[in-house]
Amino acid sequence: MTPVQRELEILGIAASARKDSTSGAALDLVLARAAELGCRTRVFRLAEVRLPFCDGDKAAAWPGCPAVAELRGAVTRAHGVVLATPEYHGGMSGALKNALDLLDFPHTSGRVFAGISALGGRSNSNALNQLRTTVRWLHGWMLPDQVAVPQGRAAHTGGRFHEPEVTARLTALADSLVRATRALVLPPAAHGPAPERALPDAAPAAQGGRDA
Repeated sequence: MTPVQRELEILGIAASARKDSTSGAALDLVLARAAELGCRTRVFRLAEVRLPFCDGDKAAAWPGCPAVAELRGAVTRAHGVVLATPEYHGGMSGALKNALDLLDFPHTSGRVFAGISALGGRSNSNALNQLRTTVRWLHGWMLPDQVAVPQGRAAHTGGRFHEPEVTARLTALADSLVRATRALVLPPAAHGPAPERALPDAAPAAQGGRDA
């Protein structure tokens, strides 16, 4: 564990309304791994807060809905964000899309994002592709890595995944998120001094009056 890793804050946004959701269990595993690597972690569960429907005014304060300021503040403070969503009808959940619509560049620009989706059937990347489009629109950095968990209702019991491959991929996603966040978000000084590189020997002076 390095001092740089301890400075990182990783936020998870859980989009499912189900208490024992697969996407939520996957998110918990990723955050637990990030914590093992020394990061501060926090989870924002959309099912536990009251967010208004975005009306297109991303600067609105929504004084009657304090969860908007809480969401924006949590994303702004985070260095990296994990978006975990069930796939509904070939896309991300409406709750997550609405939450992202309530954000704007000052909250998201330059932050590193990771995506997780959980599906009731076979694996595909529909919801993850939507996340990529939205994050890019918000000027965030989306990891190349992503995880889609198929057959979600049978994939885990009590938050423990039955397939070792799923656990391994989620762990690898957390590792990639921490590495990328260190590289892209933290100032260069926080990475420590750059390793010294040996300079190549000077080329011998050319002899004669003509170019070779």
